[in-house]
Amino acid sequence: MNKMNAKARVTEVDALSDALVRLYKADTGIAEDAFLKTVMAEVETLSAQLTTAIRQDKVLSSLEEADGVRDEAVKSLGTLLDGYAAIPIVSKKEAAEKLRTVFVKYGKSITTANYASESSLIESLLEDFSKADAQESAKVLDGVAEILEQIRTAQDAFVKASDEYTAASSAKAESASSLKKPLVSAINDRLVPYLTAMMMANGTVYGDFAAKAEKEISRVNETVSRRGK
Repeated sequence: MNKMNAKARVTEVDALSDALVRLYKADTGIAEDAFLKTVMAEVETLSAQLTTAIRQDKVLSSLEEADGVRDEAVKSLGTLLDGYAAIPIVSKKEAAEKLRTVFVKYGKSITTANYASESSLIESLLEDFSKADAQESAKVLDGVAEILEQIRTAQDAFVKASDEYTAASSAKAESASSLKKPLVSAINDRLVPYLTAMMMANGTVYGDFAAKAEKEISRVNETVSRRGK
């Protein structure tokens, strides 16, 4: 049997390990093999941990993306107000200056604050802009109300992503990359050599599981090979 290519991505290792566990559990003829039972229990445990870690990594990526969206919305508000303050139309210039006075309390620099601080500052900024005098000024300036709504929407999306990240983090023990190595080792250094030996000793009992396992490993290896071309 061929071993799995160690260059496989964590998601590919995760999918392969899931498939191997399913195939093993479906083959009742090898259920009493003590060594195989131990190895597959290890594969199943590591696979479950890897799945959790991958999910957490994805949630972190979503959190960073949500933070980027709200950062851009805040910066756009500052840029728009600066533009209105520079135009020679008295009504718009005055309205822009009033809103800029509110905005400069926070400034574009809030986008560089840590997640919790930025959330607090954005909520405060939105509260200030929701006051009657600020709303009156915003009515004079096209686009301001829309950007404020974008900030609100982006902030709500970030809070949701943050809650998901917190929930995922509580279940995460290790990073996906750190779990990949022992899982690959369990498959390549213990499972594959054992199945290779047992195929020679008793192909009737182990042949079906070994053939299906080899097919799954080959599928991953082919994917890695195509990616490297």
